[in-house]
Amino acid sequence: MRRLQLATLSLLAKRLTPSDAFPVSSFATNACKRSHYSFFRKINLCHSKSSRLYSSGTKEDEKCIYLDYNGTTPIDKRVVEAMMPYLTHHFGNPSSSHFYGDEPKKAISKARKSILGLMFSNKEYIESLEHQNEIIFTSCGTEADHLAIHLAIESHKAKFENSGSIPHIITSNVEHPAVEEYLKALEQEGKIQVTYVPVNTEGMVSKEDMIKVIDEKKDDTILVTLMLANNESGALQPVREVADYCNELGILFHTDAAQAVGKVSLAMDECEVGLGSHVDMVTIVGHKFGAPKGIGCLYVRRGSFQKNDDMVQPSRFMLLGGGQEGGRRAGTENVPYIVALGTAADIMTEQKDGNFQWQVNARHMEEMRKRLHRNLVAGLGADIVRENGPCLYSDRLPNTLSVGLKGINSGDLLLNIGQQVACAAGSACHASGGGVSAILKAMSVPMEYARGTLRLSLGPTTSREDIDKASEIIIDEAKRQLDIQ
Repeated sequence: MRRLQLATLSLLAKRLTPSDAFPVSSFATNACKRSHYSFFRKINLCHSKSSRLYSSGTKEDEKCIYLDYNGTTPIDKRVVEAMMPYLTHHFGNPSSSHFYGDEPKKAISKARKSILGLMFSNKEYIESLEHQNEIIFTSCGTEADHLAIHLAIESHKAKFENSGSIPHIITSNVEHPAVEEYLKALEQEGKIQVTYVPVNTEGMVSKEDMIKVIDEKKDDTILVTLMLANNESGALQPVREVADYCNELGILFHTDAAQAVGKVSLAMDECEVGLGSHVDMVTIVGHKFGAPKGIGCLYVRRGSFQKNDDMVQPSRFMLLGGGQEGGRRAGTENVPYIVALGTAADIMTEQKDGNFQWQVNARHMEEMRKRLHRNLVAGLGADIVRENGPCLYSDRLPNTLSVGLKGINSGDLLLNIGQQVACAAGSACHASGGGVSAILKAMSVPMEYARGTLRLSLGPTTSREDIDKASEIIIDEAKRQLDIQ
């Protein structure tokens, strides 16, 4: 049993898959199950009252303040608890027709409804099986983005087969690499043409510019893909307005909403806020709002591939094999992680004093972000500190502060404070390339500020104490680089 307990700790600390740490058969007996859950209750997996992460619980962990929530989020305690039965005694394959397949199958169905709950308030809609099948589970956001683009191409294949023309896709010049690099690869292969609409100095693409390009290329345009929120600048894009226009022309619209879940509205009902009712495909990523890495999904609105006479229902998908996900994504479902994604969605939509939990979180994060910015300006001066991104708070994520520090090298700063404050110079997905972020270049951020830009992204548990301490550490290191006493 001691060996089992050590294996469980190893699983949590190293984020291994269950099979790496221990065989499922280790939990075959009821006695072992009881011991496992008893042991698990003794492990303190709770988030602290600050934004410091749990891991091994050492003093070293407590020294570092976490301000990189756009990179990834800690797994919520309730999510871990919801996963555990499906790593232990509900280990069956959901495709199995026997007893052990029943609970996993029900759990996947429940998770679909939970994710729909992020976008819809209509209970009848959520309970409808045909609408639950609008959710396709994937291994990550990258796969979901690729699948959306793939489906758009497949649904128009008949139109372009003998036409002599090439399918056209419209996007912005600040998309996540999952979209940008896939489009570039397809374009290099001669399979598509792409128009990249530039953003303004606030990091936002104007709806007028998007609509202008759509009008110019509408005969061959098969898809417009536009992220809802930028992972570096926090800028919100005019997804609703552009999707509405695409719908009028019968053009598919996809948005990568990875950074938006838990921060802004994803409502797809007939209401004045959120995505609106004309977005066809939405990418959602679990590890951005309290679920583990390795799980995401693509929402595909029913009837999307019947928007015009040139489209057909896609019959060839990216991953071929078994009939999982209604034949749209082969591979045995990752039940524990799907449960985790659904549970994280449920947490976001819990009601608290007449508000959703995500709305309560968003207000707190915005207050902390403003405090952080004020602290930096007070400590270094308005001439040193430049806030990148939209001027209006309503046009940006509530938790994200992209701030340029004039005369500072952000790489050196991060190297020197990295054991005390966990933050980033830009997107974690761009980080390996080095140099100034492509997002900052697209926004025409002056080079003296771009070189010193930090992306500080906060979470629901980030406290005033965390903000004040992190500010002090950043200010001290910046003053050291600037040789200011």
